[in-house]
Amino acid sequence: MSPVIVEVQVKKNGVAAVSIDSDDPVVLPLETVILHHLREGNHLPPEDWSEAYSHGRRMLAVRKALDLLSRRHRTVRELGTALGKSFGPEEVEHAVERMRSLGYLDDGAWAANYVSGPRATGRGRRLLKHELGQRGVPDNLAQEAVAEHDDRAAAHEAALKRARSLRTTEEPKRSRRLYDFLLRRGFSSNVARDAMTAALAEVDSPAGHFGEAAS
Repeated sequence: MSPVIVEVQVKKNGVAAVSIDSDDPVVLPLETVILHHLREGNHLPPEDWSEAYSHGRRMLAVRKALDLLSRRHRTVRELGTALGKSFGPEEVEHAVERMRSLGYLDDGAWAANYVSGPRATGRGRRLLKHELGQRGVPDNLAQEAVAEHDDRAAAHEAALKRARSLRTTEEPKRSRRLYDFLLRRGFSSNVARDAMTAALAEVDSPAGHFGEAAS
């Protein structure tokens, strides 16, 4: 027997609760209800109901994707993971592809913004590339994003800030701590060593003492 629509109850936010036979209500967009002629008392062939349900779920996934991206930019993986908490794989894939086609989802642009933003301050290319990978940015896009990052300038800034906090630490412990800190921040050994040497010289100079006192 074909399922029977028992009730269609319009809700807020452009959705309706559709009850089929004795099953629990299913929330679908009003557009789906109208497009597929879902009215109380209608008998629907199973394939028609399946089509209407799939259409509605895909639309809801797109709405959710738009809502998530309006709050903050996300990578493809991040959006897919968030959508996966409420939707199935096919619905997630549809919403992700829709966001891509609209230009709202671009891992390359996201990675470039990340590397040029404040969260990348004091980090080296190696660490930045690792962080991008953790967020699902493909390796080629991550490599492209970090290519123009000035590791030496970033290392000097990070080293100088850290060196000031280590002023009371005796050598060679001070140098070792600063060097290890820079390695953890994703800088190569050569860049870390050069930045360490320059930062310690600057902090230990009379001008460095004066500048710290003035600040």
